[in-house]
Amino acid sequence: MPEHCEVSTLEVALSVKGVSKIYRLYDRSEDRLKHSLLWRFGRTYGRDFWALNEVSFEVRKGQSVGILGRNGSGKSTLLQIIAGTLQATTGEVAVSGRVAALLELGSGFNPEYSGRENVYLNAALHGLTKIEVDGRLESILAFADIGEFVDQAVKTYSSGMLMRLAFAVAIHVDADVLIIDEALSVGDMFFQTKCMAALDRQRRAGRTILFVSHSLQTVKALCDFAVLLDHGRVRAAGDTDTVCDQYTALHLYDATNASDNRDVHEGDPLARDFVARLQPPFQKRITERTGRGDARYTECCVFQDGREVDTLIHGRAAELVAWIQHVTDLPVTAEVGLLIRNLDGVDLFAINSHFLNQVYPPRRAGDCVRIGFEFPVTLAPGTYNAVLGLRVPVQGEYWDKVFGAAVFQVVTPANVSVPGIYNNQGRIRIDLMDGSQPANAIALLDRS
Repeated sequence: MPEHCEVSTLEVALSVKGVSKIYRLYDRSEDRLKHSLLWRFGRTYGRDFWALNEVSFEVRKGQSVGILGRNGSGKSTLLQIIAGTLQATTGEVAVSGRVAALLELGSGFNPEYSGRENVYLNAALHGLTKIEVDGRLESILAFADIGEFVDQAVKTYSSGMLMRLAFAVAIHVDADVLIIDEALSVGDMFFQTKCMAALDRQRRAGRTILFVSHSLQTVKALCDFAVLLDHGRVRAAGDTDTVCDQYTALHLYDATNASDNRDVHEGDPLARDFVARLQPPFQKRITERTGRGDARYTECCVFQDGREVDTLIHGRAAELVAWIQHVTDLPVTAEVGLLIRNLDGVDLFAINSHFLNQVYPPRRAGDCVRIGFEFPVTLAPGTYNAVLGLRVPVQGEYWDKVFGAAVFQVVTPANVSVPGIYNNQGRIRIDLMDGSQPANAIALLDRS
């Protein structure tokens, strides 16, 4: 019988031991009734689905823990069991202190009550008295910032307004363990920034935070420990950067194996021959393609120091080489380009032939063209992928566009540190003045 109890060890805020959750799945609705009536006589229907399978880990007090995994990996199920809103099939969860959970939007709220009434209701569910809520009400409403809607029924709220109110309550109940399950993705970017600042304050105040997000950059910024779930099992647990890298590798490997590159290279002998002789990790590329198909990118490799590599060293020049096979005649000039983005989908920089005043000339069907995109490696350590494009200038319809044409890592030498996403190699100019400075500069400094 699973248990949900208090932790006795002072240094441990959360202990998860051998937790499993099994659901019974049925192919037909009537099979559920048949199973409930006949299983005692050896007649069973349906099959077991393990949403979680022997999950175990510990979280120390004051740690911020990121829970990573693809959709369906068991993240939300695990958080619900920790929060006590779902019972595990087997295993034990032990929590030290008060838990505040922001799981599904609307949970713990009555849609018929006003926002103000729901603040009292939700806070009471977290163990606060009315007097305690009275003292925090003004701060909660100021953080939620939903104006006059606070006295309207919650059923009239948008998902963003509901999330604002729920998050405002959650961070004001002085919980020892705060659980956030992807709810921040609902809010606008300004409120998300506000929430991240609030979570950082909670972390610095010694609160324990469990945070689920598909944004690796957010997890790295907020969390000092991470757990990777895959098909209900713990695939990795430990240092955030290391676990994020394992999540990336798992995602890229499975995404490519699922398609096996057949959707991109079907019917293209040149591409099939190339894929057949590739060595990892280029076989693990994400390959999605759009465009008219009049021409096709068939190969893509990354080079540094004259060698084909999958890891680039920061501070050196690199070249991404791609080959284009023309299916039909191209009677006009074209525009070729490379876009580099990180695994959160943030576009970092692009190289475009049109803006470099280079001409991609008309081609005939059957022609093969080699394109070399050269760039200095100024990116921070991490994993990146390349998007290739061939289109009508200027920025017109695509003949071919390939997402994830190449995936590569960036590492830095031991004596190099890169703050931020990349080093833009700016310059600093220092001028020695005669002791005077412009009047407008003095005024600006006075105002600040």
